[in-house]
Amino acid sequence: MSKTLTLRTDEQLYTALARHAHARNQTVSEAVREILRNALLARPLAARSGHLQGVMEEPADYSDHWRDTIRERNWRP
Repeated sequence: MSKTLTLRTDEQLYTALARHAHARNQTVSEAVREILRNALLARPLAARSGHLQGVMEEPADYSDHWRDTIRERNWRP
């Protein structure tokens, strides 16, 4: 069963939404449903990038200079 949702927005946002929908050959309603679905089903960054966690292996020619530079610029303690 479908539900009706009424949404009020300003003209600038509606125009941007209409252009977005037109560029994808969608109705405004279809575009809103897609945007909402993607936003609500989006996974947090940690979940999307978890496979990247780990320790970087240093190449054989990796110098202490680069290691120190990375540590200085790294925002984590």
